[in-house]
Amino acid sequence: MSTLPTTDKPECGLCERVESGIEKIADDLLYSLFNPYNRDQGEFDVTELIKKHISEEMVKDFEMLSSTFKEFTKTFGYISNYWMDKIADLKEAKQKAWEELKEMLRQEMLSREQLSMSQIVDNFFDEVIEELQDLGYIEKVETRFHRKIVSYTAKAEKVLGEKVLSLSLQNLEKKHYGEHETEKIGVSIFSSERLVEFDPYLHTFDNLDIPESLLKSAIRGEIEFEEREMVARQPKHSEKCVYVMLIDVSDSMRGRKIVGAIEAAMCLKRAIKRGGSNDELRVVAFNHRVREIKEGDILNLEPRGRTDIGLALKKARDILRESSGTGIIFLISDGEPTSSFNPYLTPWRCALKEAEKLRNVDARLQVIMFGKEGRFLELCKNIAKLSGKANLFHFSDPLNLKKFVIKRFAR
Repeated sequence: MSTLPTTDKPECGLCERVESGIEKIADDLLYSLFNPYNRDQGEFDVTELIKKHISEEMVKDFEMLSSTFKEFTKTFGYISNYWMDKIADLKEAKQKAWEELKEMLRQEMLSREQLSMSQIVDNFFDEVIEELQDLGYIEKVETRFHRKIVSYTAKAEKVLGEKVLSLSLQNLEKKHYGEHETEKIGVSIFSSERLVEFDPYLHTFDNLDIPESLLKSAIRGEIEFEEREMVARQPKHSEKCVYVMLIDVSDSMRGRKIVGAIEAAMCLKRAIKRGGSNDELRVVAFNHRVREIKEGDILNLEPRGRTDIGLALKKARDILRESSGTGIIFLISDGEPTSSFNPYLTPWRCALKEAEKLRNVDARLQVIMFGKEGRFLELCKNIAKLSGKANLFHFSDPLNLKKFVIKRFAR
């Protein structure tokens, strides 16, 4: 009697993956890739690993060769045969150095504190991209208009959101609560200064003020704790807020501006989720068109097109009209409008008209300026005035916006 040969069950592809060593620093590498303006320092120089694998002649010209290589890997354009040969040698050296760096991390010969993430991304751009793709942080990379566009996954947004929130909370003094906590009488875990009779159906034991309750008995000459003499601190009302973040994604928002705006959106989003409140965040990208950003797609905003501030304010009004709770609108832009969805109004007049209509909804407007050109400042002042309840802020460095936003939420 013959027997059939047995076949082993194929292993799961995830199980076959051997740790590369980069997992230990992947989240920090992801942040440095997304935000190239964040420069950190490390005592270990990764370029020394590369120099070990190139000729002495190339070591002398390493800075120039490395600069040329970085431009070549991040863009797509013409380069001479001479440079192609040099770059081929440098690329091979980088691959060897990359494997050596990963092995040092695997063997714990290097720690995170010894490394500069920005230096690693600068010198191993393609290798970092490939590794982060394997780890599920990057969906794809496209070469478009002589530059590489990285598309991030929802997993990357969650990780970077936590990273940015952590950076924003550093040295933040929390003296009182933000817009979602008010002085109205209501139900919450936060107590006010007002003393009221204890109501077991309204108050929690956290609200109960035992010293004040005993004081009433002491005044009577008896130290007894009777329910009829119990007093509590009136809890504050916990008010739902609907945050609408309008992010200008026109051409002029490239660079630090769009990075700062995206960081602010991710930071507020993670803060709301971590806090467990019933607040909402609606992120809207606008240029000469407007669209609400889906979950997990904030990182992939790409600036292009003209600017229609009136259209953005109209979208915010439409969202708040259909929502319950207090509206907080962040209008983030770097320049005056250049487009109008209303063919009968100029871009300026359209923006002012829509600002005035915000009075029809329960909303507070926070105008965030990344530019300070005279006409733009004049427009923003008028928008703030016409909307009724508004504040105007200017940020010379857009990367500081995330701290401002979290302070408004958690203050």
